[in-house]
Amino acid sequence: MKLKYPTTRFVFDRKKQATKTNAALIQIEVLFERKKKYITTGVKVFKGQFDTARLVHSRLDMIECNERITAIKMRIDDWLNSLMQRGAAFEWDALDNFIANATHTERTFVEFAEEMIATRADIRETTRKTQRKLITALEEFGRITAFADITRANIMAFDDYLHARGIRQTTVYSYHKFLKTYINAAIRRDLFKDNPYNGISIKRGESVDGRFLTEEELNAISTAPMPTDSLTHVRDLFVLQCLTGLSYSDLMDFDFSQTKTNGEQKVFNGKRNKTGVSFTFALLPEARKIIERYNGILPKLTNQQYNMRLKLVAQAAGISKPIASHWGRRTCGMYLLNNGFSMEVVAKVLGHSSIRTTEAIYAKILDKSVEDAFNRLAKKKGEQG
Repeated sequence: MKLKYPTTRFVFDRKKQATKTNAALIQIEVLFERKKKYITTGVKVFKGQFDTARLVHSRLDMIECNERITAIKMRIDDWLNSLMQRGAAFEWDALDNFIANATHTERTFVEFAEEMIATRADIRETTRKTQRKLITALEEFGRITAFADITRANIMAFDDYLHARGIRQTTVYSYHKFLKTYINAAIRRDLFKDNPYNGISIKRGESVDGRFLTEEELNAISTAPMPTDSLTHVRDLFVLQCLTGLSYSDLMDFDFSQTKTNGEQKVFNGKRNKTGVSFTFALLPEARKIIERYNGILPKLTNQQYNMRLKLVAQAAGISKPIASHWGRRTCGMYLLNNGFSMEVVAKVLGHSSIRTTEAIYAKILDKSVEDAFNRLAKKKGEQG
């Protein structure tokens, strides 16, 4: 009797959860005698970024994603081929053992932390549920997966990513606290050596008031030549954020066809994805030029890829600030206030539920701007005297 063996294929979004803003998992389906098993690749992409012919596409990191998923599938296929060559029968338990043994030596840090959270007996279920959010955040961030990914640079990039999602500093602090816990646990088990948090201080209530660009810095970014087309796309998206106040998720959903003509103005009305609060802005000439450059269809990329490339954009423009996507909204608010817009109008543009929110964010910044202006004036007078 001729032995039969499983077939394998990639399956994307098996649970039908993918949208333009919600990434879904790519898995490997193993099918044998009408029974299926799904093996994770750890790669998540958005709707429209995967098909069976091209695999992952329309992403700046598509090469890395495809290398990862094909390597995992090839490992399984090679194991199945070895069974065929030896004439050995396929058994599901043998596949489970192979996967367990293959991942034991290659277990990622995220898998280690996830297992620790699931098996700890010293925490309550509510705490366990809260700490699982760290795993979700790391998976969505994408740059901290393996133990080798635990670097100072990646931790700081993770911090930027969390802030870009609009997460409060107290919650960001908690994520770092959980992450440090499992890094230390890995070090105690000789899975990792040096702790990259040494020398990094994440404060529970660390202020982010200064996370904005001056008008001069915004002009520098707007006009600086970019070394690649992808960085030009990222630069254009960021400048558009600074001129409209759009958050990352609202930017990715922006539909130019929904703008309305009011006299000579193009006006956009929408609701923020995060809060559902309505917002309104008119497209400034510079913003319209950017949108027209892309025929109304803006480039799309993940938040983490966007933030990674923004650092290179800043470098190309000669700006030393660690800009990230959430700087765009803060820059927009400051830009409008410095050009005579009232606090009420800025609140409406940014989609704040209350003007008190706007005042709380910008009052301290404006106070500091006033102090800096007086310092510059005093210095100038001193030089003239």
